[in-house]
Amino acid sequence: MWLVERRVRCLAAMAGLLALAACAPPIRGVAPPAGAWPTPQIQQQEVIPPVPVISLAMPDALTNDPEAQRFQLLRRLVEEGLATIDEATARRTANLGALLPYSAPPPAAGLDRPAPLQEIANQLSRFKYAPKGPDSAVSAERDFLLESLLPLAQGSRAPAARTETGALQLGRRRIDALADLGLVGPDERQREVEAIERGEQALANAPKPPPPPPPQTKKKVHKKKPADGLKPGDVPGGVVPAKTKGPMAVHLLSMASETMTDKAVAALKTEYPELATLEFKAVKTDIPDLGTTYRLLAGPLGKPEAEALCKTMRTKGQSCAVTDF
Repeated sequence: MWLVERRVRCLAAMAGLLALAACAPPIRGVAPPAGAWPTPQIQQQEVIPPVPVISLAMPDALTNDPEAQRFQLLRRLVEEGLATIDEATARRTANLGALLPYSAPPPAAGLDRPAPLQEIANQLSRFKYAPKGPDSAVSAERDFLLESLLPLAQGSRAPAARTETGALQLGRRRIDALADLGLVGPDERQREVEAIERGEQALANAPKPPPPPPPQTKKKVHKKKPADGLKPGDVPGGVVPAKTKGPMAVHLLSMASETMTDKAVAALKTEYPELATLEFKAVKTDIPDLGTTYRLLAGPLGKPEAEALCKTMRTKGQSCAVTDF
């Protein structure tokens, strides 16, 4: 029974609340009381200072001078506070020979090659607001950039300056331009000019080289041709190596045509009686780059006899080679 009475009371209370809500005016355009809603958390973004832009407009006098351009950038870095005076002085001193090639030791090798100067300047500008320290990554990269500009490390050195007349004249004009731009001081300019003058004086006092000898023309020697087309010396038309088996022969000459055989044999037998008892024959041979030739052979002979006969023939000025018959 008590459960039924409780439900009746609850229903009556709910009905009263609904009636009150229907009679109350609506609440619109009224801000909620303080603390009704949580305050949103606004993330604060880090303010990064703008990166300064370094003007690298090079003077006309440095347009074709990559070495001097490096020193010009180094001076701008000091002016912008991106490099200290001590850093700049150390790197300038280590490579002073690039500005004073005739009065200072040679600089590091490779300074005459163009460098990405604007890129180096931009990166160093970004580091101006980055944390610095001997162990920071920024410090290591900053040292790398300065090293690529003008190295301190004692690596390979550039070759000594050229001392011919044209190079000395160019050096004199260059040192005046560098002095006008303030890249070298008055004392440095004076030392360089004096060194150039010593080089010019040494060239003036050097003995002149003797004139080259006139070209020698070789006299054309006209060799007397033997009669009947016979030629002493090596066998014309090439030699065919002999085999170790079978009868041997001596190769005396080569002919352009087989029709010359009888005439050549008669001439050889007349001049060399030791050939009179031998049998002669013309062997057709195709030789690269020469074409067809006919080798005149005399034989048959044993190998010792053929070698002895060839030796005798050569002492008399007749070409001869041992080959197969």
